Amino acid sequence: MEHKIKELADAIVSARTKYLVLGHVKELHFEKNHLIIVVDNAGPLHELEEKEIDHHLQQGMEKVYGEDITYELRLFKEHHPHDRENEVPHEINQ
Repeated sequence: MEHKIKELADAIVSARTKYLVLGHVKELHFEKNHLIIVVDNAGPLHELEEKEIDHHLQQGMEKVYGEDITYELRLFKEHHPHDRENEVPHEINQ
């Protein structure tokens, strides 16, 4: 996965966009000609959505994956069990 992220970052001209991709993209998932870019937290996700940075990201993706590529940004979510899932059930009727 890291190889694909680095390949995308190398195709990006903007230093800031390249930094965001290398530092904050966790995963790339492909569904036909649609790329899902998974970002580790909301700050970089919102920055990647900004018009100028989005433009550089789109140009980099077109260099690597072709002009027909579409994409979306998603926030990485790890599964953390809720505290109640970790509690031991109490026997009421003993």
